[in-house]
Amino acid sequence: MKVLIADDEKVSRINLKLIMQNFGECESVDNGKDAVAMFHNAHQQGTPFSLIMLDLDMPDMDGLQVLSEIIAAETKLGVPKTQKAKVLMVSSFTDKDLVLRCIQSGCDGYIAKPFGIHIIGKKLSKLGIRMRRIPSKNGAANTSDDINNPNFKVGIVTAFEGKKITLPTLPRIRTKFRELIITGAGFQSIANLLKKDVAISAELIRMSNSAYYKGVIENKSLEQALSRIGAAAAEQAVADLTGRQFFTMTNKKYRTLIEKVWRHSIACAYASEITAKLLNLELAADSFTMGLLHDIGKLALLEIMADMERTDKFNGSIPIAKLIDTISTHHGVVGAKLLEKWKYAYSYIAGASNHEDSGADKDEEQQATVPKEILIVRFANLAAKSMGYNLGEKDYSGLAVEDSELAYDLKLNLIAITKLKEQLTEEMKGAMELF
Repeated sequence: MKVLIADDEKVSRINLKLIMQNFGECESVDNGKDAVAMFHNAHQQGTPFSLIMLDLDMPDMDGLQVLSEIIAAETKLGVPKTQKAKVLMVSSFTDKDLVLRCIQSGCDGYIAKPFGIHIIGKKLSKLGIRMRRIPSKNGAANTSDDINNPNFKVGIVTAFEGKKITLPTLPRIRTKFRELIITGAGFQSIANLLKKDVAISAELIRMSNSAYYKGVIENKSLEQALSRIGAAAAEQAVADLTGRQFFTMTNKKYRTLIEKVWRHSIACAYASEITAKLLNLELAADSFTMGLLHDIGKLALLEIMADMERTDKFNGSIPIAKLIDTISTHHGVVGAKLLEKWKYAYSYIAGASNHEDSGADKDEEQQATVPKEILIVRFANLAAKSMGYNLGEKDYSGLAVEDSELAYDLKLNLIAITKLKEQLTEEMKGAMELF
């Protein structure tokens, strides 16, 4: 399915494109006139768009004007009703009269901003549009149970809406934390320990930005979070988080995968932080935290699937290869949705959903305009995998990150990359004590 997105707001356009890539091949423009032109060009080439998403409020030609042009053009072309493009209006305005006007003008639905993949997924489901089947490594369509099994989809929805998603903590972090408290360790030593744990970092930052603690400035790092919530609240939260029992940690299959995700996440966090320092960059988000949370969708999926397997929703045990394939396919969307649910800033959501792209961006999101923090997480993700911190989904041992497009775009030479690897190796020695 081909999807056309027209939105003059760049952040909204990129976010919508990231979501819609799960449903079809996407093209996007930032104004109504270009949308009309692309619509006509697609018909001329015999590859029309199946779905068109129009921002209502665009300069020169708004969404309703574009909709009118599309309807008139399809009538003139004699497009059968069953083959006409579905058109959704997207807007931050939710006035009932305006929504009714859009529907009366001929659109197929209305999506209010802010939106997430679940909201859009439900709207598209009503139009008969489902998430597409992702090609597998051998080029064939992926027909695995994860995509086609309705229990999997129900499990995802239930996890996000029916209960709070919880993640396991590093095996030895509670012991190390208690040692620091007992010996009267300073703030920075405690922060340096806790920031290595995905579950603890994510929860403490979320807590610090909650309505109860929220200040004027949004916290973006664990250090900031600890300063805001205080030592007593932090100690209680860590005790609660590390005291939970998880099926995944008693099951060798899941424990092995979770430990690999932990190692990769910590390696990516340090690689992101080291890279930012080497380049002397001031970023919109904390580089360490972005690297740490980029694969949080994998941890969430492993917990969700473990619970489903434990309750026999898959009619048996799931092979490790299947687990790896599933979390590799879906973790970006799930991670972004989770951070969105926890009200994280857009940079962290984008990092979770858009960290796998190792090549140059196409169309209007040219590589030069991609935020530096996203480029750094992409590079750190690649560097960590090349050093052996990965799930084993493929062999990265021969990957020369210094020859990658990301290294070129970030202007990282061989000397800088060698220094990065040396520092990362040292940092990871300490991190391994927590396993």
